[in-house]
Amino acid sequence: PRLLLLDSLLQELTSLQLYSVVTMLIDKPGVLAVIKVEHLVLPSGHKNQALLDQTDLHKFQEEHKISDNFCRKDKESNIQMKFSCWPCRIVIESVVALRDHLSGGKHLENAANPVDYSEYFIDTALNGIWKKRKGVKRPLEETRLSKRERTKENKLARSIPILTQYTEEKYEETETYFENGLRKVRPYHFTFTTHAKGRWVGDKLFDVFAREFRAMEPKEYARCIEAGLVRVNDKASSVDYRVQNNDFISHTVHRHELPVTEQKINIINEDDDWVVVDKPGSIPVHPCGRYRHNSMTFILAKEHGLKTLQPVHRLDRLTSGVLIFSKSAAKARLMEQLITAREVEKEYVCRVVGEFPEEEIVCEEPIEVISCKIGLCVVDPKGKDCKTTFQRLEFKNGVSIVKCWPKTGRMHQIRVHLQFLGFPITNDPLYNSEIFGPEKGKGGDLGKSHEQLVQDLIKYHTVENWINSGEYEASEIVSETEIIENLDKIEVKSEIKEEASIKTDAENQKLSDDLETCAPFCDPNCGECKLAYKDPPPESLVMYLHALKYSGDGWAYQTEMPKWATFL
Repeated sequence: PRLLLLDSLLQELTSLQLYSVVTMLIDKPGVLAVIKVEHLVLPSGHKNQALLDQTDLHKFQEEHKISDNFCRKDKESNIQMKFSCWPCRIVIESVVALRDHLSGGKHLENAANPVDYSEYFIDTALNGIWKKRKGVKRPLEETRLSKRERTKENKLARSIPILTQYTEEKYEETETYFENGLRKVRPYHFTFTTHAKGRWVGDKLFDVFAREFRAMEPKEYARCIEAGLVRVNDKASSVDYRVQNNDFISHTVHRHELPVTEQKINIINEDDDWVVVDKPGSIPVHPCGRYRHNSMTFILAKEHGLKTLQPVHRLDRLTSGVLIFSKSAAKARLMEQLITAREVEKEYVCRVVGEFPEEEIVCEEPIEVISCKIGLCVVDPKGKDCKTTFQRLEFKNGVSIVKCWPKTGRMHQIRVHLQFLGFPITNDPLYNSEIFGPEKGKGGDLGKSHEQLVQDLIKYHTVENWINSGEYEASEIVSETEIIENLDKIEVKSEIKEEASIKTDAENQKLSDDLETCAPFCDPNCGECKLAYKDPPPESLVMYLHALKYSGDGWAYQTEMPKWATFL
């Protein structure tokens, strides 16, 4: 009993001594605050802190004693007390650390030079870090240039021309026209530019192009270099030139864009901050690969006058549905943060092969990107965590309509999870293919290595081959009538394929007339200008996957259900 009494007295003396230390150092208000926070776990699984109360320490000490375990978190309520130092704009999580901080030179210096604390606030989501309030910007020096202006000056200093493709004139570099249900773009000259990558330094210019790019055959790249279409630091070069560090390389090509659907872009909502559209399938969100003017950003700029849009999320080129753009970089970052924190709920609808189970299915298989070059993903234990919830809406004649709620946002997540479950999207040109094996990747069974799979896809699996394949035709058979129609289509296609290699005099004359009509847009040195391409069927440009709804706290954007998503 005497030992217990002695221990109690020592604890009391320690508490009193520490209380007196804090009291002596804080002899005026407006220096320290006591903040009360609650530790939370968001539905997304991310941790957060909520600020419940904030009191000046000088006033707080008049009514409370501060013990050594004052800042210890209560495990039942998840409530924790902390100290906030206004002059230093930091949060302190223990009494011992507070005592050391108050006696430090940095605190004494900051306390002697007070700032306007109304410009700042405590961001408890970042462990109590002080941040400037929105709208309070750091004053810029009068001589400071913007990033775009600095880039322009740097190019002028190195005698690098500023191409029209980086100005407002880029929207006038070609024409758009509509034909056979497709949106098409006249061919035009375009200059690709880049600075030399580290892995290129020391290699021959020809070797770099032959190894890194697949748009042309190697011999065609050699011709372009010798013809001066490939330039280094705005000067003609040779195939044997050794790439140097920071070289500015350009390649002027006669660009032929692929056609996309002529379907009109429906604007769901537009205000001062956001533009939300119903994206048609086949149109990429932004310029990429062989698409530039036939991209969402260019079409909205040219036809709707929306030239400063920034996409805050992506949809696959063949996927349709809700697509959100921001009118400012600040708002784009805000939405990106909400999506990253998984605070935006996404709802999709798709049409899959087979009778999908009636009960709710949750797939949490990790997904790994095995080829960024062709955009290929598979289920793999080494991949990133994923979660998708599925619910069947309808089933008829071997095809199901399924709603999907992806919790995460991995590349091709819905398509890969459906393939793993054994119910690929009916007209998915990538993941509904026997190149993944007899089971088409069901249960993750590929029957080959990832490297071999990538090589097989590059060699055999193109959209053109997919459209002309029996897999494509069989994937959408829902009745005996359609079976007969599909067989007829297959026969017609085989006849077309056999006749494609033999052009009649009439066909050659038509090609000649077409070239004469499009003479202002033709380049005599361009191989593609001498070829006649068969238009893809408009129905092949749409994949049965649609972003139906995006929603968050106090907002929601939704489209109508696509026609293919119902059997009625």
